[in-house]
Amino acid sequence: MPADYALRPEAEFLAEQKYLNGRMEDIEKNLGKVAARLGTPTPITQPLDALDRARELVGDMFRQVRVRSLEDAIRTQLAWLDAAERRLAARDGEPKVKFNRIELDRRLLGDILAGWKARQN
Repeated sequence: MPADYALRPEAEFLAEQKYLNGRMEDIEKNLGKVAARLGTPTPITQPLDALDRARELVGDMFRQVRVRSLEDAIRTQLAWLDAAERRLAARDGEPKVKFNRIELDRRLLGDILAGWKARQN
């Protein structure tokens, strides 16, 4: 059965997008702070990389809430990460990536969800 990708009524996702906009602003401020601390052009550091990934995930969630709730979008993404982790652990003779971002993505999605739930209470 195909998934339903109909747009949700605007009233249902505006609060989620407002929250995600706030997260994005915080991430962008932190990117600026890290860059200012470094002072000169530099290769991407771990903090910059994590903030950049956070920005990507928040952007993804911002688009997804137009068709499903933030909690459902995060739950779906976490299920996908679980499946990806199982594939990486499989000893099936296929080459595997040595470095992956599954744990980082899982932590960042957990932070987004925790912030959303705290805001609702």
